[in-house]
Amino acid sequence: MHKAPGSNSLNIQLMLAGALRSCHFPRALLLALVLACTGAWATAPANIAIVLSDDSAPYQETANNIRALVGQNAGRAAVSVYSPAGRKPDFGRDRQDMIVAVGVRATQEMAALNLTTPVLATLIPRQAFEKIARQRDYRQFSAVYLDQPLARQMELIHLALPERSRIGVVLGPESQDALKALQLAAREAKFALVVEKIGADGDLLPALQRVLADSDVLLAMPDPLVFNRGTVQSLLLTTYRYQEPVIGFSHAYVKAGALAAVYTTPEQAGRQAGEVLLRVLAGKSWVLPPPEYPKYFSVSLNYQVARSLAINVDDEMALDQKLKRAEMLE
Repeated sequence: MHKAPGSNSLNIQLMLAGALRSCHFPRALLLALVLACTGAWATAPANIAIVLSDDSAPYQETANNIRALVGQNAGRAAVSVYSPAGRKPDFGRDRQDMIVAVGVRATQEMAALNLTTPVLATLIPRQAFEKIARQRDYRQFSAVYLDQPLARQMELIHLALPERSRIGVVLGPESQDALKALQLAAREAKFALVVEKIGADGDLLPALQRVLADSDVLLAMPDPLVFNRGTVQSLLLTTYRYQEPVIGFSHAYVKAGALAAVYTTPEQAGRQAGEVLLRVLAGKSWVLPPPEYPKYFSVSLNYQVARSLAINVDDEMALDQKLKRAEMLE
């Protein structure tokens, strides 16, 4: 059972006060000991473990930003970082007040341990987290998602492509549960939605062609069957032949040929996770907030694709500022 810092100070005071009444030690010495122990316990830092899925740069950058933000509150927390190639955690021996799991693999590993320690996952897509968390209590197992809220993506399309009104989407097995949310977001943003569902590799190209024939912008939804290393180039080439822009879900897809994307960087993900930790540290118990979408984000634009499709768009900075301004007005 985890307690807020300072919760055992009363027991220490009572124990030492009993010794004081027994007169086995000089009163001045015991009084100093009471004050020293009480103060030391009250100011003892919380132990926070950051567990990385691997040692690559995005995970390291996320961890570094969490540690930097939490470290600004000197004395509040002691942060340890564990990675596959570095220091290994032993949560049966090492007491931890909070664990941050960075990435899908680390989140899976922490879930498999069935710890009573609260776990905050970050740099993880919503679908992956929900599959791992299942019926767990979010107060003990929560997340800062990596993927963007649909309303933000719809607003990006409005800002970048104001003449477009029909959004095409191809959904695979892992993204089909997002259909109702997509329909609602499109309706609220006053877009028509053209949807095709696929269940196997061979379904992708015919489904994509049907969507492209009836839409004027393709919204990429994360799904390993639809968007993966083996499909991305052929998918983007097909959309180019149809002269239809793609709104991606990462900077990498913009570099590969999508027109634009709104995404969260590892630095931004680490910043938000660090802020969640600070809010928990400021509370009286180790209770996590519900899972939340990224509040920090960036916009990326492929100018070459825009020129090839004869699309006039604002630059990245202008789009980014307009998108942030639009959210502030909501």
